[in-house]
Amino acid sequence: MPGNPFSAILSQTWLLAVGDSFEAVPVGAQGAPAAAGVFDAATFVATPAGSGGASGLLNRNRNRNRNRNRNRNRTTTDPVAPVMGETPDILLPWREVDRLHQLRPFWVDLPLPLPKAPAGLLAETETLLTKQAALQTEAEAPRRAEILREQELELSGYLRPLGVSNAGSHPQTVTLFLILARLCEEIGLRYKDRYDAPRPSTINPRLTPFIAVPVHPSYPSNHAFLSYAIAFVFARVAPEHPGIADLFLSGRRIAENREWAGVHYPQDTAAGRALARMMTPVFEVVLEEQMLAAREEWV
Repeated sequence: MPGNPFSAILSQTWLLAVGDSFEAVPVGAQGAPAAAGVFDAATFVATPAGSGGASGLLNRNRNRNRNRNRNRNRTTTDPVAPVMGETPDILLPWREVDRLHQLRPFWVDLPLPLPKAPAGLLAETETLLTKQAALQTEAEAPRRAEILREQELELSGYLRPLGVSNAGSHPQTVTLFLILARLCEEIGLRYKDRYDAPRPSTINPRLTPFIAVPVHPSYPSNHAFLSYAIAFVFARVAPEHPGIADLFLSGRRIAENREWAGVHYPQDTAAGRALARMMTPVFEVVLEEQMLAAREEWV
């Protein structure tokens, strides 16, 4: 009978306990014990996460990747980093995602209007051409900077109207907005795939988008969806907050900036707002605990 096919592998491998998990480490690697026979008594070497050996190498690689990603993508920063110019990040909110999926029948077929036919889309691009020309003027220099900053998730446009200048001062509110961003991304992409509307520059080649055109379909706008979702949800978290009107205005500007950039039609913005309004009752159920935690920062 042939031997165990894993014997050769097992005889050259140690299983190290690293924090709450385990790593398979080749015999002879830095931090590994000496070799042992396949059928010797199992040995577990407790190695604190971040120490030398394989775990140290793993964490060094992770840190290098984090630093590389931090320079490439401003959404992965320290959880208490200043909001102005940097946005903190969170782990995948699996509990909220699970609740969202449990409520799938209540949001998967919401009655968004159909996007316009190609002739109607072409007509909407005329407005975008006007904005494209205006965007190059000196008066719109601040808007150009906003568009570039808002390509990735960036929370200052939502927190500044509320008087927040540092993520560390209101971590539960920031976490609420970040969870919303994760949920809106999934929901929005589902609706985009359903309607499969072409981007404006596909319909009208005279358009020269100010930023790179996203690869997914145009309708509805996820920037509009998230912006209005944050405004609608926060209005339920702290309805007495004096900055709510400004939060809606800032959210609208973030959404409309995507039109100025040439990557969304006005219909996309309107659909994003409509989707946010219809999703708000679902978000209230999915995010109940986090909304209550955020409210504690404002009362």
